[in-house]
Amino acid sequence: MRALPLFFLAVAAFMPTFALAADKKSEPEMVELDGKKPIIIKADRAYLLFRVKGKWFAPVFLRIPTLDEVAAFQAAKQAEFAKQLPALTKKLDAARAKQKAAIAAGKAAGDALPEAPTLAAFDYHYPDVQNLHSVNLGKSLEKAEDDRLMLVEAVPGDYILYGAGNPRAMMTCLCLGTVGFAAKAGEFTDLGSIHVGIAWQPSDDPVLATESGLGASVNGHWILPVMGVVPATAGAPAPPVLGGKAIGTAAYRAIGKFVGPPVFSINRLVSVPGILAYDRGAVIDGASGQVVANQY
Repeated sequence: MRALPLFFLAVAAFMPTFALAADKKSEPEMVELDGKKPIIIKADRAYLLFRVKGKWFAPVFLRIPTLDEVAAFQAAKQAEFAKQLPALTKKLDAARAKQKAAIAAGKAAGDALPEAPTLAAFDYHYPDVQNLHSVNLGKSLEKAEDDRLMLVEAVPGDYILYGAGNPRAMMTCLCLGTVGFAAKAGEFTDLGSIHVGIAWQPSDDPVLATESGLGASVNGHWILPVMGVVPATAGAPAPPVLGGKAIGTAAYRAIGKFVGPPVFSINRLVSVPGILAYDRGAVIDGASGQVVANQY
């Protein structure tokens, strides 16, 4: 599992903040299990079972930070801002003096002055949590040409299906609507199947049919992926490596639009009957029919 260089998105509770994450030597948040060794259930870890149908892109998951993590981030950011404030103020004062001297000499004022430093605008890179992860499809329980059965060990928490990428980069975020789910410690949760394709091409996959075949004009700096989800059916047979283990089904919920990180493109998850729908640009809770709040 690759932790991507993005730290924070606090969905449904906090304002989003992004930062580059340094590599840490601590245990990774998410690890793919290949099934060649006995599965050892850790009481403090959650287990996600899902199929990926499509070979072009891998799903990216984001764990929503806990209240304690948000508090630690805010404290660390505030401390670093206080440390950097004298230098930032000095830089602003120097720019003001340079502009004033230019005007006094009858010259052009030059570049616009930088904004006065504030905590809200301070660009802070927090290294202590890496909660955005791209799945490595090369490590799977079962593998076919366009089908992977994945089992991922993860930190328990609330997750969202955040986008599509590869082990080194996030290509597209599902910023215009997606789904979230809970992963509990010591439990296996079946996410069903995640379908991935290319938006501009017509797709033979009926799950992706309504959001594909859009033409090459939808592509930007990169080919635009399209993603869909088919939730698991309760009581579905478990893979042999998990025989005898209790497996629950994910309780998906609709996630409203959010601000994405620097990515090549943005898209939305294909509608999921009874869970996620759309009314033009609005994200709709498929169960209640109510508009889901944006997470800006």
